[in-house]
Amino acid sequence: MDVLTSERRLAVDGGTPVRDVRARPWPAWPVGTDEDVAAVAEVIKGGKWTRWGGDRVVALEAQLQEYTGARRAVAVSSGTAALEVALKAVGVRPGDEVIVPAFSFVATATAVLQVGGIPVFADVLPETHNLDPDSAAALVTGRTRAIVPVHIAGLPCDMERILAVARQHDLRVVEDAAQAIGGVWQGRHVGTVGDAGCYSFQASKNLPGGEGGAVVTDDDRLADKAFALMHIGRVPGADFYTHDVLGWNYRLTEFQAALLLSQFRRYPALQQRRQDNAQFLRDALQDLPGVIPAREDPFVSAHGVHGYACRYVAARFAPGRRFPRAAFLRALRAEGIPCGVGYDHPLYKNPLFADAKEAMRDDCPFACGHAAALAVDYSRVHLPNVERLCAEETLWFPQPVFLGSREDMQDIVDALAKVREYAARISD
Repeated sequence: MDVLTSERRLAVDGGTPVRDVRARPWPAWPVGTDEDVAAVAEVIKGGKWTRWGGDRVVALEAQLQEYTGARRAVAVSSGTAALEVALKAVGVRPGDEVIVPAFSFVATATAVLQVGGIPVFADVLPETHNLDPDSAAALVTGRTRAIVPVHIAGLPCDMERILAVARQHDLRVVEDAAQAIGGVWQGRHVGTVGDAGCYSFQASKNLPGGEGGAVVTDDDRLADKAFALMHIGRVPGADFYTHDVLGWNYRLTEFQAALLLSQFRRYPALQQRRQDNAQFLRDALQDLPGVIPAREDPFVSAHGVHGYACRYVAARFAPGRRFPRAAFLRALRAEGIPCGVGYDHPLYKNPLFADAKEAMRDDCPFACGHAAALAVDYSRVHLPNVERLCAEETLWFPQPVFLGSREDMQDIVDALAKVREYAARISD
């Protein structure tokens, strides 16, 4: 029997890891600089801390318009707030159904609930983890008001097919681009393709402000409505005590806007590094059976790279061997490579939805007597693609690793190859 050296033996079996993360840690995120500190300090010293009288939030909106190509941008307090504002602005009313993918962060669905709508869960395409347009089309009813495609990990959805479904049924499209600033579909930034798009600036995102978000749109009336909803019902140009509609206080502060403007100066170079490293990894994975990078269709002009999603297919990775994803991840992490599973269950398996009538018995739409809501039973939802992805297949490399060097990317490739080569030596 072949005797393995420490370098060749898997780290999970006591060998030397491909990467010693104590000696060579992965890039940290978020990163603050002296310039960021100075930008926030200037706001503090200037005494104008809110957009009412300040200028940083307005400048950030202008920067977003210039970067994305959107006609209008409305800054808000979070990506979740952006979704709520956009859904309300496009006309979602209590009892309306809104189709959302079941593979996403919970806010994609809870934002619908917060405006009184009913989330209807659609399956995803396993090759991309993005909304399956055919699944969405099959769920349209007379009560459907909107579709919310999510550009998972920054990979643009098939917006042409999604927009075709929307046009056929007179539906509004609100893009959840919380993970996708920097993603480009057919030359257009994601978020600018549907009726409205929503970004997040939470600390983990590629453009971080701690918290924060934005709604972008080319529709002036929609933008004005979004502004009023964000600004306690004040329409643009209104007096301080004049409130035209029922709104929230979802204003972004001048502190966050100053930080985001400062971060924006470094963002293009960092984003290019992410995209270059992700492309290197994608190319390298073509020669590694069983770890399949998300498909990038011809309409993908740029991947947003808020992480990188792949599929793990055990039968291809370790033919004839029982080597499930959990064993694979233990081995890969032991080699010093950060990798997760993304979302470990479909949204409808969260307790909030699995027992929705009990969990939300005091909240609209369930407490408001809407017939559609009373008929909802999420415990009966079964979407095979998303369930298989969550339980067995999805791999998620976090975005900070793509801020590293080409040597860092090679470590990932080498570790994957090492784990595959010696998978048969790991006992069940």
